[in-house]
Amino acid sequence: MINNGILTLFDIDGTLVRGARCHYQAFLEAVKQFYGMREDISGINYAGKTDPQILMEVLDMGGIEKKTQTQNFQNCLDFMTRYYQENVHRENIQILMGVKEILPELQKQGVLLGLATGNLEPIAHAKLGRVGLDGYFPFGGFGSDSPDRLCLVKTAIKRARDVFNYQGEQVFVIGDTPRDVTAGREAGVKTIGVATGRYSVAELEDCGADFVFKDLTDKKIFMEDIGI
Repeated sequence: MINNGILTLFDIDGTLVRGARCHYQAFLEAVKQFYGMREDISGINYAGKTDPQILMEVLDMGGIEKKTQTQNFQNCLDFMTRYYQENVHRENIQILMGVKEILPELQKQGVLLGLATGNLEPIAHAKLGRVGLDGYFPFGGFGSDSPDRLCLVKTAIKRARDVFNYQGEQVFVIGDTPRDVTAGREAGVKTIGVATGRYSVAELEDCGADFVFKDLTDKKIFMEDIGI
């Protein structure tokens, strides 16, 4: 049973899981296929960015003209999606500490669970499906909705209201980067930083997260912070 008072929107990479190397490979194969790029793109900071945003940065780095970028942009994203879906079985994705315990507890307490992730929607579901977490998240805001993380947070909240009749005001964006925190704050909701990615507890506190955890193992305190 859903408690209409509390909505949690989780990021995926660095928050729920890590180790999705095939996602990176999908970028490489897609830009090679459509733009002939073979540059090393490992130096880009991907944390907290949407897939379309990352693709724009990769193409800019490769010196691809804007007109050429636009012509094949959606085809490139579609290729990325297909490549990932076809190769996700090769992934060695790891569920981060505390996640397997906290998600069923939130579900048991009637919290509405959604996603706010920069992943394209099919990639998000394939990635979580690989480790058995997809069933917790029937909706969300995705990189395929917008390259702007604020927009995908707003989209997730709108879907919660339109599809699941969510009527509450206690919304929490949960992520491992300052970009997650900023998007949540700009959307006017509470934010929870989890230092399981590349950013420390101090860095997440400094960017204004309402609550910060080193990981999701402290289920009791997490529940108290969101009002359970």
